[in-house]
Amino acid sequence: MDQLPVEISQRIRHEARVAGLHDHAPSIEMVERRRLQLWSIMIVVMISVGLAALTISGATGNVSWVTGQPLVLAGGVGVLAVAFCIYAVEKEVHLHRLSRLLVDERLLSNTMALQLQMNTALFNAGKALNSVMDLDDVLDAILANALELLGGVGGSVMLLEDQTILRVVAVRGEGIARDARVRLGESIVGRVAQSREPLLVSQEFAAADVGGALDANLELGGAMCVPLVNRGQLLGVLTVLAAKGAGFTDDDLSVLSLFAEPVAAATAKAGLYEAERANVAKLLESDRMKSQFVASVSHELRTPITSIRGAVAASRRTDLAAQREELLDVVDRQSGRLQAMVEEMLVAARMQENANRLTMQQIDLCALIRLTALDSNVAGRPVDVELPASCSVRAEPEALRRVLTNLIENAHKYGADPVRVAVQVSDDQVVLSVIDSGPGVAPEERERIFERFYRSDPNGTKPGMGLGLSIVRGLVESCGGSVWVEDAPGGGAAFRVALRTNFVLEPRREAAHV
Repeated sequence: MDQLPVEISQRIRHEARVAGLHDHAPSIEMVERRRLQLWSIMIVVMISVGLAALTISGATGNVSWVTGQPLVLAGGVGVLAVAFCIYAVEKEVHLHRLSRLLVDERLLSNTMALQLQMNTALFNAGKALNSVMDLDDVLDAILANALELLGGVGGSVMLLEDQTILRVVAVRGEGIARDARVRLGESIVGRVAQSREPLLVSQEFAAADVGGALDANLELGGAMCVPLVNRGQLLGVLTVLAAKGAGFTDDDLSVLSLFAEPVAAATAKAGLYEAERANVAKLLESDRMKSQFVASVSHELRTPITSIRGAVAASRRTDLAAQREELLDVVDRQSGRLQAMVEEMLVAARMQENANRLTMQQIDLCALIRLTALDSNVAGRPVDVELPASCSVRAEPEALRRVLTNLIENAHKYGADPVRVAVQVSDDQVVLSVIDSGPGVAPEERERIFERFYRSDPNGTKPGMGLGLSIVRGLVESCGGSVWVEDAPGGGAAFRVALRTNFVLEPRREAAHV
């Protein structure tokens, strides 16, 4: 390839010299002017020869041909005409060769210019890949270079999700919907992904044929779709769109196919970087949570342990039975508090490891609420209930009991009395509500309070490790339900738990303080 332009240049210079063009850089326009000049002279010469022959014939009309002078003169004129014709034909042959060489040179120059442009685009895409490893930024830079290379007015990059769905992750131009999805085999893009073969779409196509990513009313001149394949693995599809009235050629499709190879490699690398970055972020978040867990546990365990040690030491110094009984009560309460904390940590650990497999069964939710409310009253946390006579839900009894206990404790800790538990039933679900009369939960915190170790009390004045509500969400979701918090009617927070159910609703209702 390096020697080919040099050889063509040498042949062009040779043919130009033979054809009478001495310019160092002949062009097709110069060849045409030279050809016009040559044939103009040829016409003038032929006319002159004809006139000369007529003149000779007229001037020698009375001269005898026997002497041979007119014959010689006419022969000389004919030979001169033939010689000039041969000269003109020879120059025309060389001009024709020169014209073909110039066309070849121009085509080669255009090809090399296109190759240079493509290499520049690839270089720019490579710079984008090296300067920033964010997948969205890399794909946007690659798409921009592809449109610049091929003169497109818009385009998209779709990546494969779940092995059957293509999703638009990078967009340029009008009428293209980001995050639109197309199934493999559906529309032009889906068929290109399925066959893994590039496709040139004619100007007569409708935008709806390309895929769900395009506005069906968009008027375009054509499109090209090429699959992004790296090491035999399909990553997605690159689509470039032409303006109305324009279009693409097979050469453009070949260029885009060559462009797609490094694009697929860049996409794969950026995807690996994204996955690694997400993994690092997950590890950092895990490390942060462990540090927060250690700090929270250390703080929460210190108080009951200090109380227990103080009560034991004080009981050794007193001989009064009444005082010793009070100290034993302190030990009992604080040891119970420690036990509850340990149980919370064990439940949270099992949920984190996905080892908490629940045994689901039909249970009477209303009966469970009454027993839990009674235990709460005995513990000094009064609860009002508003329940039907009975309702059946599908759940694990111990998990649901812990959900109720944690929500009631949370209502007393962060809310205010009265705390109320209510149940609303519908055809397909039962909604359990734990409502307090406190300040409620700010909208920006309504999702965060269900995170592990998150506490809405930044000063740490309330006891707890921030595990209660995260355990509630995990247990409810394990039972196939959902939990959320909203403002209660009249003020306060209302925690709602929705569970699937087959229920039997009795007409009798009660509203009592248990």
